Amino acid sequence: MEQADPSKFIVLTELQKKVVIGASLLIVLVVLPLFVLFYYNWAINRPAQSFKDHTFYIEDGETLSSIARRLGEQGVVNSEFLFKFYLYKNKLQSKIQAGVYTIPSGTSVKKLSEIFQFGTNDLKLTFLEGWRMEEYARLASSVLKKSDYGEFVKLAKSKEGMLFPDTYYFNVDSTEKDIVSRLISNFEAKTNQLFLSDAFKKTGLTKAQVITLASIVEREVSREEDRPIVAGVLIKRFLNEELIGADATVQYLVAEKNFCKTQDNIMDCPDKDQIKLIDWWPLNITKADLETESPFNTRKNIGLPPTPISNPGISAIESVINFTPTTYNYYLTDKNGITHFSNTLEEHNQNIASYLQ
Repeated sequence: MEQADPSKFIVLTELQKKVVIGASLLIVLVVLPLFVLFYYNWAINRPAQSFKDHTFYIEDGETLSSIARRLGEQGVVNSEFLFKFYLYKNKLQSKIQAGVYTIPSGTSVKKLSEIFQFGTNDLKLTFLEGWRMEEYARLASSVLKKSDYGEFVKLAKSKEGMLFPDTYYFNVDSTEKDIVSRLISNFEAKTNQLFLSDAFKKTGLTKAQVITLASIVEREVSREEDRPIVAGVLIKRFLNEELIGADATVQYLVAEKNFCKTQDNIMDCPDKDQIKLIDWWPLNITKADLETESPFNTRKNIGLPPTPISNPGISAIESVINFTPTTYNYYLTDKNGITHFSNTLEEHNQNIASYLQ
């Protein structure tokens, strides 16, 4: 029997290696890219696994990562990574428009990216720092057709202080419930870390007390550098069980007393023309106003008002949490918005004569 020539096996093995290498290169350089391209095109056009239309808000200045994360959490996209990759690949990430979007069920990544490039059926509303909830209600009811002033007030009355002042985009069909819910959600998102901080714990104050004090600081002083000092004065008065003595709390109660009747915590202002004219922060405070019997009158009652008097922004809240301990006992803000501090009543009266008369 003829023996096999070992050299033939060696030649065959080398040939096999070349075939394997060639096939591998073909797969890596041709087949795999084609498969990836096919899968990518399939994935970006694949319907999302959502089974109902979804209302989605994009805030002004919100990052792509934040948008993608929320889309994933709410089940609007199948892959957060794919959504971001598609936008970056097509240089669309900077073209996303803030607003309110109604996203149909099963919307693909590609279609969703297109939707976010164009204007939406929404309106821009800006709620200012220091506004009270009636001012929020006035703006919302004057712009959004399904938002009623009275219904807004009913929902928001117990949420005073937590209606975060910011610029929002609301769908034209948004209801009072939609608006109030979003304002509160934004408050929690923006302030959550502040109320978990060591600085907050060191104040010895409750979250409700901080918000109420911040609502006063927001109305009492506008310059950011003055706010921690004013907060220090107010906190010192509060902890020493002295009169808070904030004129803003008197403004709060006088406006309500003068312009609307209160019944069962519901503001009864049926005349829409009257609502538009109400000055919710009257400057012409009289001696009689200062003597008004009300738990909100911190000129007569020791302690904080029963609720916040306005909706403070981050600056005012931070000024309370990071208040400046001070020897000052008095302050006043002049007509130019500059706050003047003093240690004694005599010095305070001199400041009144110098800056307010």
